[in-house]
Amino acid sequence: MLLALPFLAPLPALAQDADPSNQLVEGYIACAMGAGDWNTTVPMLGLYGWTHEEDTEMGVVNFQPGLGEDTFAYMSLTPDYCHVESTSLGTARALELMGYLSLSGQVSLETTETDENSCTIVTLSNGVVAAITSGGNDPVCTSDQNSGVRFYFGEGQ
Repeated sequence: MLLALPFLAPLPALAQDADPSNQLVEGYIACAMGAGDWNTTVPMLGLYGWTHEEDTEMGVVNFQPGLGEDTFAYMSLTPDYCHVESTSLGTARALELMGYLSLSGQVSLETTETDENSCTIVTLSNGVVAAITSGGNDPVCTSDQNSGVRFYFGEGQ
């Protein structure tokens, strides 16, 4: 067990971390590495103390961290997308925290560009594409108050 400690040291504190920044990193890593497979993503977030609830009527799995209410996530039951949202951290902070994906040792940021609406689009080393916008039902490209990062897989890209 002690051999695993150096690998885990740079990651956010495991399980029940109330810091919204760490929760976003946890969500980003699980979404990026889960590659749209909820059977992979659910246990990964469970390691950090997140709970989940499957909503088959809506076709999503909803996630909530063990502590706090500033962060949540959801993903489609089909390998289409995985979304991580903060109600307290803006889009600039979300983009900064995306850099922590490299701590996973499995995926990193390859390119960062803007789309036709001036929203930030990030392509990861595993081919996953992530769009960074504000949170909420009608997202805009930037916000100081909230953020949403949607990871797209396969056909959804």
